[in-house]
Amino acid sequence: KISIVTIFGPLTNSTMKIDHFQLDNEKPMKVIGEDDLLDVDLITELRKEYGMTYNDFFMVLTDLDMRVKQYYEVPISMKSVFDLVDTFQSRIKEMEKQKRDGITCKREDKTRSLENFLSRFRWRRRLLVISAPNDEEWAYQQQLYALTGQACNMGLRHLAVLKMVGMGVDANGVLELYPINGSSSVEREDLTSGLVKDIRNYFQVSPEYFSMLLVGKDGNVKSWYPSPMWSMAIVYDLIDSMQLRRQEMAIQQSLGMRCPEDEYGGYGYHHGYPHQGYEEGYQDDYRHHEGYYHRYQD
Repeated sequence: KISIVTIFGPLTNSTMKIDHFQLDNEKPMKVIGEDDLLDVDLITELRKEYGMTYNDFFMVLTDLDMRVKQYYEVPISMKSVFDLVDTFQSRIKEMEKQKRDGITCKREDKTRSLENFLSRFRWRRRLLVISAPNDEEWAYQQQLYALTGQACNMGLRHLAVLKMVGMGVDANGVLELYPINGSSSVEREDLTSGLVKDIRNYFQVSPEYFSMLLVGKDGNVKSWYPSPMWSMAIVYDLIDSMQLRRQEMAIQQSLGMRCPEDEYGGYGYHHGYPHQGYEEGYQDDYRHHEGYYHRYQD
């Protein structure tokens, strides 16, 4: 019985969304009106109440009494969160009742299908996961435009792109594998609506909003983007700062593998600086996120 409140944006222009997770036979939670989700004053008070920063990632975990149990300044796996929740006194009583009632999470064949799909990338490929409610969504189209002509840069960084659009039975997806030698054609693989749903659930991606995630070769999410990245240079800088990627770059440079000169400086290790041609706003955004982006290892 967990509700997730997600807040996006700066102090003066914030929005939030709420997702409730509960059993099918339980009474549905009250739906919050759209006006409240856009109420900047309400969001500001919520941030103040829990001491949440607005200019970097921050997460708090509360119990049923809404008192904070744990603060998180970096993303953490949900298994770790669940393990902590299971130590709460309120949760222990729930678990005892659920055990008596025989309520458990079933491991179905689709779970193994998802595991098989994700295992293909472990220590082989990084994964850029892009999701949108439909293929005409503005943010989705902007992100696709930013990916245009990036086959070489993506391939050298061992990136695969997973695009998912639509909701429910109409959901579909395509996996694009960029050649790691920076040349030849891109391989594409269609995904079923069931697998798309499982992938979204696994990464906790809402089908109702645009979102993009960068997943490392270790299978962990390195960064997420609630809005499109008009320039892929920031994503490349994050990847190029990872220890495993530095080793790959050394090998590729020794073999003379590089991309033609372009706006990302060709081969592209950017030393953490914004590129010429960035608009001032993006430079500010890059500096703002730099410490967070470079905090993770592959």
